[in-house]
Amino acid sequence: MKKIFLWLILGIILIACGSWFYYDKEINIKHKYNKILEIKSGEPVKKAFGTLGLDNNLIFKIYLKLHNEGKNIKAGYYQITGNYSMVEIINILESGREKLFKLTIPEGYSNNEIIEILEKNGFGNKEKFEEASKEIKNFPYLTPNNNFEGYLYPNTYFIRENATMKDIIQVMLREFLKKFPSDKYPDKEEFYKKLIMASIIEREAKLPKEKPLMASVFYNRLKKNMTLSSDATVNYVYDYKKRRMYYKDLKIDSPYNTYKYKGLPPGPISNPDANSINAALNPAETDYLFFVAVAGDGSHYFTRTYKEHLEIQKKYRNNK
Repeated sequence: MKKIFLWLILGIILIACGSWFYYDKEINIKHKYNKILEIKSGEPVKKAFGTLGLDNNLIFKIYLKLHNEGKNIKAGYYQITGNYSMVEIINILESGREKLFKLTIPEGYSNNEIIEILEKNGFGNKEKFEEASKEIKNFPYLTPNNNFEGYLYPNTYFIRENATMKDIIQVMLREFLKKFPSDKYPDKEEFYKKLIMASIIEREAKLPKEKPLMASVFYNRLKKNMTLSSDATVNYVYDYKKRRMYYKDLKIDSPYNTYKYKGLPPGPISNPDANSINAALNPAETDYLFFVAVAGDGSHYFTRTYKEHLEIQKKYRNNK
């Protein structure tokens, strides 16, 4: 009986040692990751690890339980890219290393509007933005006077919390170059003109399906030596502070006033998305010369003559 008991104890010890060896091995095995992990304040941390495929891993659950149940993990966004073990991932999240800031740049924002977002989030002011812009060299497209208006691609970015203003600008520029590689567009002057057009389309069009139509309107007006007459280009002069443009606003003397001056404005008036740029590069073939927004869903009526244009406006006013 005593011998059986000793064998039983020995068996338990061997099983325990084997289990510990397996456990220690598993928590230190490295796996490859390329994920953004969000840890939300006040939520169970186990839920967040679904992004990494660890939420149902028994060994990970045990490790988390033994490791204070993740109570020392800091909330935020983390870039988990590379080969990491469970132990290393928890160490990263507890130390706050690789912590990221979520930065969303809406479509059609101007540089000044983007600067306001950056300033609100503590990344610097307009002066720092302009200083950082001057430090960026070898960008393959035209940037008159270090003006990157049009190239700061609208997207949601995850940026290191200690990133500089230059780092942030470069992240957006790299995203632009991913969408529009410079070797694909050898004529940089022509591309810049298309970018200016895209920036106008971005501010005027609400629906992606209308963007090629709107591009055709503006190109048709240029061909006929008409003014573009875009409210958006004038509002750019006012930093988009005007909720509505009045006749007196359209009298401002600026090269961006496309009611007053023919042709394209001297530079982009916003940072357009790929849909707007592609519309400027590949406009629809129409004979439209006018458009008017009359529907609540942001859609427009497109017309060929000024007479039709006035009739649509009148009809809309009467139906209000």
